[in-house]
Amino acid sequence: MTKTETVGQSAITAEDAFLAFHDLTPDGFMMFRPLRDDDGRIVDLEWTFVNKAAGNIVGREPEDLIGRYLLVEMPGNKDKGLFDAYVSVIETGQTWQSEFHYDHGGITAWFRTTAARSGNGLALSFADISEIRKGDERLRDLIDGVLAFVGVLSLDGTLLEANEPAVAAAGGDRDLVIGRPFWDCYWWDVGQATKDRLKQAIATAARGKRVRYDAEIRVVGDQRLWIDFQIAPVFDSAGNVTELIPSGVDITERKRSEAHRELLINELSHRVKNTLATIQSIAGQTVRTAASMEDFRTSFNARLRALAASHELLVEFDHQVVPLTALVEGQVRPYAADEARLRIEGTDILLPGEIAHSLGLILHELAANASKYGALSAETGNVTVSWRVEAAKDRRNLVLDWVERDGPEVLPPTRRGFGTRLIERSLASNDDSSEVRYDPEGISCRLVMALQ
Repeated sequence: MTKTETVGQSAITAEDAFLAFHDLTPDGFMMFRPLRDDDGRIVDLEWTFVNKAAGNIVGREPEDLIGRYLLVEMPGNKDKGLFDAYVSVIETGQTWQSEFHYDHGGITAWFRTTAARSGNGLALSFADISEIRKGDERLRDLIDGVLAFVGVLSLDGTLLEANEPAVAAAGGDRDLVIGRPFWDCYWWDVGQATKDRLKQAIATAARGKRVRYDAEIRVVGDQRLWIDFQIAPVFDSAGNVTELIPSGVDITERKRSEAHRELLINELSHRVKNTLATIQSIAGQTVRTAASMEDFRTSFNARLRALAASHELLVEFDHQVVPLTALVEGQVRPYAADEARLRIEGTDILLPGEIAHSLGLILHELAANASKYGALSAETGNVTVSWRVEAAKDRRNLVLDWVERDGPEVLPPTRRGFGTRLIERSLASNDDSSEVRYDPEGISCRLVMALQ
C-alpha cells in the first residue's frame, strides 16, 4: 500500500509529493525502469518520469518521453558509455556521478549527472553546466596562455594542478607531475640543494608567508631555465591557509644579460689593470732610454697612441676579437709613405683581445724602429708582414714574419733597446717566442704566438 497524507479533502501519496518537488527544481530529473531480456540482462531503460527542467534541457516535452526507451530516443547514451554506468547503478546500488560532454541527436552540452538506484529502477538528476565549463575553459586558456608557470599545491607540497606551459616544460605528460610532491617533479631535478630550498619555501608558505626567489629549473630536453619563482598562500574566510599557488616567470635572458654584464665588468677591470701596468712599464723603459725630455715625450706619446689604437679596434669589435689585417694596417700603415711600401700577406684571422693588445704594441715598436733607423726611413725601403697558422701538439700558433728590405745597411745593435725588451716581455706569459735577425739587407723578426 502507498502511504498517504490527508490535506483537507485531498489525499497525496509520498511518491506524488516527491515527483512534484522534482518537477519544480531547476535541475533535470528523470526516472526509469529497466527493460530486461529473457536472460535478465538490462537492454534498455523506459522513462517513467521526466520533470519540466529535464524536458527543457533535452528539448523534448516530458509527456512525449514517458513510456519511451532511452536507447531508442537517445542512442548517444550507449556511445558515451553512460548506459553501462546506469546499468551498473541498478545492479550494484552504488551511486554514480560524473561530468561529461554530450553531442548527439541535436543535443550539445556539458552535463553534471548523478545516478542512483530507486526501487528496482533508476533515478537520474542532471544539470547543464556548459556555461560553467566555458568559464573554466576561458580561465584555463588564460592561464595556459600566459608565459608564466602556474600551479596549485596542497599544504604538504603535493602538486594538484599545473597550467599547460608548466606541463609542456616537463615533457607534456601530466601523469608524471600531477599528484606528486612538488620537489620530486621534473622541473626541480637539478640538485639536492634546489629541492631542499623548495621544501623550505613550501613550509614557509604553508604558514601564511609569501616566498619569492630566483630559481634554476630543468625543462624538456634537459635544458636549464631561470625563473622568478613565487609561492603564495591562499586563505579562507577564517584566515586559514587552504592551498598554495606556485608560479614562475622565465627570466633566463635577464640572467644571461646579468652574467654578460658581470663578465664585461670583470673584463674591463682586468684590461684597465693590464693597461695601467703596460703604461707604467712603457714610461719606465722610455725614460731610461730617452736622450732628452723631448725625446721621452715624443716616444712615450707615440707608444700611448699605439696602445690607444689597439683599444679602439677592440671596442669596434666588441672587446672579443680583432681582425689581424686591421691590426697591422692600424699600427704599421701610418709609418709607410705610400701603399707600395707596406705589403700585407696572409689570410685574415680573428685574434683574441689579449693577443691583439700584445701584438699591437710589438708591431708599433717594429714600425717605429723601421721609420727611424730601418727600411721605412729610406725612400726605397719596404716592409712585408706575412703570417700563417700552424698546428702544434696542444695548441694552434700564429707565426708572423716581419721583413725589412731595401733600406739602410743594418748593423747589429751594441745594446738591447726598449723594443727588444718589450717584444720579449709581451711574449713571455704564454711561452711564446721571437727571433730577430740583423741581416745587412734588413731586419727580420719572427713571432710565434699561441692562439688561445
